[in-house]
Amino acid sequence: MGKASSSKKVARAAGTGGGRTARGRTPWTFYGVILLVVVLGLVGTVASRDRRATQINTSGNNTPPAVGSTNNAAFAVDICGTLQPNVKVSKDPVGLTTQGDGIIHIHPYKATAAGKNATLGLFASSVGIKLNASELQLPGGKLYIDGDKCEGQAGHVYVRHYAFPQATQASGTLETSDPQTIHLEDGSMYTLAFVPSAEKKKIPLPPVSVIKTLVGLEAAATAATSTTTGSPSPARPTSIPGSPPASPPPASPPSVPGSSSPPPPATPPTTAQAPVSPPTTKP
Repeated sequence: MGKASSSKKVARAAGTGGGRTARGRTPWTFYGVILLVVVLGLVGTVASRDRRATQINTSGNNTPPAVGSTNNAAFAVDICGTLQPNVKVSKDPVGLTTQGDGIIHIHPYKATAAGKNATLGLFASSVGIKLNASELQLPGGKLYIDGDKCEGQAGHVYVRHYAFPQATQASGTLETSDPQTIHLEDGSMYTLAFVPSAEKKKIPLPPVSVIKTLVGLEAAATAATSTTTGSPSPARPTSIPGSPPASPPPASPPSVPGSSSPPPPATPPTTAQAPVSPPTTKP
């Protein structure tokens, strides 16, 4: 009986992992490993999310404009064939704004407004303009929706892009993508329009006064770059469509082949004369 009871006790102790002492021990190592796995998982998730957000916000960093840079573009708004007054706002939430001069002042101070993120749509929303593929509305103005009438014809939203200030109306490009995604380019001009489809090729340039302002800003930026780098930057032509051409400098008289201009008349040499002594008389 004694041996059987001892054997049963040993078996029970082995089944419980060593008796009362093993049963009462807290598995801190196991809990620590679980906690470490959870913490590492959370840290990895947060880091991955932040990295992805940074990639999205800084996408297009190799594309101008860069954060802290200064660029300029011109714009105008054409509603049913009439150019509207320049938009003027006081807010500048991301560095894309206008000051009533018809210029888009592009000086992003956030990565979300730099590079490929500097779009016409972001500028419009920053200054209170509603702009998308089917709607156009100036701050405090009427909302024009695709199909609304312009002098009896259905109007649509268009954006005509001019690549540089010296562009002519005929050289403009009608954008086919969503207006919100159009990338803002330094020195370019954009006319936002709500007109019938028959008038889309006649969407005008911004006013001459706006173009002159843009030319002046471009010239100042070129001069500043030349001063900073010590080498002249290639300057764009400064003539503006609709302005009288500058007078050419006076031309020099053409030279006739085989002929040469006559030499200047020779100056006769001067010879020094010795002083003449007065004649002497004998007594």
